[in-house]
Amino acid sequence: MSATALVTSMLRHGGRSVRSGGLPFFFAMLMTALGAFSIGAYATLLVNFARVASTVGESVALVMFLNVDSASAADELRARAALMPDVREALLVTPEDALARARRGLGDAGRALEGAAGLRMPWVVEVTPRFDLGGSTDREALAQRLQALPGVDEVMHPAGEVKRIDALMRLLHGAGVFLGVLIALVVIVVVSNATKLTVLQRREEIAIMKLVGATDLFVQTPLVLAGLVQGLVGAALGLGALALAHASLAGMVKVALSGALGVFILAPMPAWLWGALLVGGAILGVVGAALSVRRFLRV
Repeated sequence: MSATALVTSMLRHGGRSVRSGGLPFFFAMLMTALGAFSIGAYATLLVNFARVASTVGESVALVMFLNVDSASAADELRARAALMPDVREALLVTPEDALARARRGLGDAGRALEGAAGLRMPWVVEVTPRFDLGGSTDREALAQRLQALPGVDEVMHPAGEVKRIDALMRLLHGAGVFLGVLIALVVIVVVSNATKLTVLQRREEIAIMKLVGATDLFVQTPLVLAGLVQGLVGAALGLGALALAHASLAGMVKVALSGALGVFILAPMPAWLWGALLVGGAILGVVGAALSVRRFLRV
């Protein structure tokens, strides 16, 4: 038998396995779809939370209190801070603006500052660092470098908020890995059991095929192809449902959250993750089918 005829025969038997799969086949496909939908939904939430966390992290600035008297010296320090590689922006605040901010921040108690004769605030530089969820931006190290600049009296930085964001992101990533592994195991078990039922239904047919000289590869391939179709089609259905859910919820989420977080747009997963879930579903289907058919070659 030629290679072309062999492949054609395997594909034909694979299509037959798909058509005769019945309820177990569609149940396995449904579970794969639910798994792909769940992982995709979690990944979408994680992507959007990371975007919001990045915005919050960049809004938490370091404050440099300067020990200079002239505007030119203060602006020189601002420029030197802005040139640091892990600084996104450095904004100079005049003593008058700093005093006005202090009054507003103290509320009613700030009225006491209005009658304080000779009170003068120092020049201030607000430094916004580049926020990286991977942790490459060390705010304490940046604060030490800023503190070392001549003319800087003190540097204040609320690092606790950023550390809490980083800890929460690590927790969410860990939970995502656990969820992915759990769903992968469930899909493999379901596809394996569906393939097992198909093998049991065709046990006599497989025995006859082997008696007339069919190789193990010839017997395995159609069933493995059926597992691949289960995983691939199931993942495609799950991602299709996720796309519809995103299109339906994006507008409502924008209206609900835009007031507090600016213009909030529910971003979809990156394109590579859509492809990875499709390929992952196909691989899980193949693994589940292969684990099952290997146990039923000796008939």
